Amino acid sequence: MNLVAFLSYVIITSITPGPSNILMMNESRRFGFTGVWRFSSGILSGFAVLGILSGILTTGLYNWIPVFEPFFKIAGAAYLLYLAWQVGFAKDSKKDSTNVKSSFLPGFIIQIINVKSILFFLTVMSAFILPFSNSMKSIGFYLTLTIILGWSALLLWSGFGSMFKRVFAKHDKSFRVVMCLLLVYCAVTIFI
Repeated sequence: MNLVAFLSYVIITSITPGPSNILMMNESRRFGFTGVWRFSSGILSGFAVLGILSGILTTGLYNWIPVFEPFFKIAGAAYLLYLAWQVGFAKDSKKDSTNVKSSFLPGFIIQIINVKSILFFLTVMSAFILPFSNSMKSIGFYLTLTIILGWSALLLWSGFGSMFKRVFAKHDKSFRVVMCLLLVYCAVTIFI
């Protein structure tokens, strides 16, 4: 395996905007880094569970991945457009966003059905790990490394939202429009 290519893919894909990154930043902007620990732990747990399930399923269904990929893409784009609508066209933000914190379960579910993460893990497994590693120990090591790097990126986005909370609060509508457009961009890039 080309370790540089593997790490480049994992780091770049993890750090670029995606639904979970954007939502963690948005929640952190609203409630601060520690104020969203339940939501963040749900997303982080969902990411780990998704990684493990993807590893198990990809190992078992390695030859069938191309058959299911178009369905994942369509579902993922629809999901991202729904999230874009929710973020960009939220109801009166003073009324609904300052009081209601997201909890563990919504964060977990959002991450489990996050098509960017599903495609991310399928690509990591099918392009970087399985063609070069057959041992469970090796697969486990690279999958764990992938999860840890993904967690780091998610926490970075959450920290970014928390650090710039005041700036984002002053420009709430503009911020939501930018986040909405980034989610739409994520939906489009699924098909590119």
